[in-house]
Amino acid sequence: MSFVTQLVPRSGTVSVADLTARLSCPALRLDPFSPDILSFADQLSRALFRDAEARSYPELQSLAFWMRRAELARLQDDFHGLATERTVLAPRGLVFHVPPSNVDTLFAYSWMLSLLVGNTNIVRLSTRAADAASVICRILNDVLTGVADGVASANVVVQYGHDDEITAALSAACDVRVLWGGDASIGQIRRIPIAPHVKELTFPDRYSLAAIGATAYLDIDQPTKLDLARRFYNDTFWFDQVACASPRLVIWVGDERACEQAARIFYELLAHEVEAKQHTLETAARLRKLSFSYGAILDRPVSRYEMFGPEVAVLHLDHLRNLDRAHCGGGLLFQVYAPTLEETAPALARTDQTLTHFGFATDELHAFARRLNGRAVDRLVPVGQALTFNRFWDGYDLLREFTRTVYVQP
Repeated sequence: MSFVTQLVPRSGTVSVADLTARLSCPALRLDPFSPDILSFADQLSRALFRDAEARSYPELQSLAFWMRRAELARLQDDFHGLATERTVLAPRGLVFHVPPSNVDTLFAYSWMLSLLVGNTNIVRLSTRAADAASVICRILNDVLTGVADGVASANVVVQYGHDDEITAALSAACDVRVLWGGDASIGQIRRIPIAPHVKELTFPDRYSLAAIGATAYLDIDQPTKLDLARRFYNDTFWFDQVACASPRLVIWVGDERACEQAARIFYELLAHEVEAKQHTLETAARLRKLSFSYGAILDRPVSRYEMFGPEVAVLHLDHLRNLDRAHCGGGLLFQVYAPTLEETAPALARTDQTLTHFGFATDELHAFARRLNGRAVDRLVPVGQALTFNRFWDGYDLLREFTRTVYVQP
């Protein structure tokens, strides 16, 4: 018999068989956006804002902001807008979430969306999960002690190492399997079978970039430039650039002279922001970034290498043809100049996830998305919102994915 460590609700070592039997019970499913669920989410948001330890993690404050009452109300309105006169949206059942170990707060977003629409949930945390995940679990346990039994019973967080037997048992019991992580790790789990009715959502390795209109950037005042540097810092440095949505390439759009001038001002302000935040790399990471940069200079169309302060390294690409998306993280940015945003479209690929942008009109962004035609880029969001989670992620509408659509013909 297999056992796991149950972190939420606190229980210690539990049997996987007992766990799956309990969570698979249809009676545990809740009504989508029920008062009990909304009350719990609101309490969790408030607790994350209040907790002194949670306040030291910017990503946890972003999570709290995303779960605030106003955002929950918007999600509820969006959900009700999905139903028609002939459809009823219902929970799918038990959702098994496997988040990545390097950005482990991601589990809270997919788990919360799944919970909001009434599903029961089991989240597997890696034994290598970072401190932020432990903080979330502690606060979750505190909040769950004061909420309705239905919410507390329907949501479990467990921890175990690489154990295919346990993963197979949880996969066999679930109605939806949600996999986050690298291509190799997702491929390994996908070899473990699921029942024919099970929906599987995968969030594999992705690559992200930023596009900035050079002239528009030069035209803004200094306080706005400083704010843009702060927002770009949040996109890039919160997870040391390992988050799939963190930009690793900056496309400067405009004539070469404007791009050159705008880029230099931007990186100098970014370096100042890094220093103000007292963000520093460990020696091993700094050496890894330096070694990676030298390799890129030899193997890619890099014509210039510049450092802006000790942490921001910029490699200038002459073009985007055959773009190599391997990256080391840690504050390394590739950049390229392009006359128009549309001209970069042929270089983009299915693995490209998020384009953060500044200086483009709405019709330009829509035209660019239509030019890509689903071949690349799932999100176009303003600079500063790369890591802001949304129901639309990696091409999925998660409110839809976590629900069943029941057709009712009068």
